[in-house]
Amino acid sequence: MKEKALLVITHGRFGIELVKSVEMIMGEQNNVVSMGLCLEDDVDELRINIKNEIEKFQKEGKEILLFVDVLGGSPSNIALQMVNEYKVYMITGVNMLMLISFFSNCDSLEMEELVKNIVKTGSEGIKIFQIENFLGGK
Repeated sequence: MKEKALLVITHGRFGIELVKSVEMIMGEQNNVVSMGLCLEDDVDELRINIKNEIEKFQKEGKEILLFVDVLGGSPSNIALQMVNEYKVYMITGVNMLMLISFFSNCDSLEMEELVKNIVKTGSEGIKIFQIENFLGGK
């Protein structure tokens, strides 16, 4: 089974702080890079940085997964270019549960199964609660 690497690419510092938050729970993780696109940043510079990280991980023989925040934004548009150019995987809507699922399962699942597991875990973590649920109401 190939080793896996993760790039988290988001607007602002969201992804950077998300990785830090997950590391508070799980400890420091290897093979993960997070990048953000802030208002003052150059999109082409972000593209170059992402390419460099992908090429580095590929030279190390790792399979690569890209997490982005929202489909249609600059981070996801760049990531989609990388999917086509480098044959990497991409998942949108990154959240903490998805990161935890990646780090918990990346050594035990093949990439296709891991990606399905991550998406399932991330979406199943979304719940709706109403005050009635807590007060025994209707």
